[in-house]
Amino acid sequence: MEIERGAARMNRLVEQVVRSMRRRSASVLVCALVGSVALFTSMFDATVAFADRDTPQFHRGACQGAYPGWLRGVVDGYHELSMPSGDPTGVLAKVPTPAVLTSADERLGYGDGLMAGFTLGMGYGAELGRAARTADFNTEKMGQMTAQFQTYVATHCGDLVAALDWNTTFMNAAGTSTVASLNESQLAMHFAVSANQEAIAAEASARRALEAKAEGDEQAALKFREAAQLAAQLAGEFAQMAKSHAATGREEAVQAIIDAQAAADRAKKAAESTDG
Repeated sequence: MEIERGAARMNRLVEQVVRSMRRRSASVLVCALVGSVALFTSMFDATVAFADRDTPQFHRGACQGAYPGWLRGVVDGYHELSMPSGDPTGVLAKVPTPAVLTSADERLGYGDGLMAGFTLGMGYGAELGRAARTADFNTEKMGQMTAQFQTYVATHCGDLVAALDWNTTFMNAAGTSTVASLNESQLAMHFAVSANQEAIAAEASARRALEAKAEGDEQAALKFREAAQLAAQLAGEFAQMAKSHAATGREEAVQAIIDAQAAADRAKKAAESTDG
């Protein structure tokens, strides 16, 4: 049930962030995402060579691998890590297959879900990183990546219950990150996005406040100054929320916390520029 709850939380968070970004930015670059996700078959060992891709065990494995793959992709994409030659099979070497998966079909399915989630997560994470640091990001692409991921999960999960333990399912070879820690770090990244959007709003309001003041419109200047101050306050709160995931998100949350604080500082500076 953890996978389903986590995916549901992620979906709600994505929808909130995308709505916020659409509301805050009038210059979002919108383009169509071309092509569909290629899912690759890989052999983990000799027994997997005889695995069947259309069995309950395969679908269960794919269901269990999808969200961990998505998280690994989101985190790597946010940190601008590249996927060599667009080939997602590298994630199979990076992320160990859980030892609890003993069936050849289930192990094969896990790899399939891992690669599918990773591919989509990389695209989403790259846009998430831009949204946390700039005003130039593609909400349409983020929505499409999320929709394709949801379709994959619906195809393979159905009524199945993916029962992997998030705290013991490792997401790197060193065993320093888990599904649980990556989930926490991507929450920090979404808070960084929200902080940046509020910073952008604070900067815009501050500019308009100064313009109104220069024109002698004190009422408009006050309105925009208050808007800038509110946005700065919200940016600071989102930065604190990002910091709250420092311990549980481990090293992968560090950049998001830095991004969120940088946004909060920008927002504060913008709001202060309207004083006097």
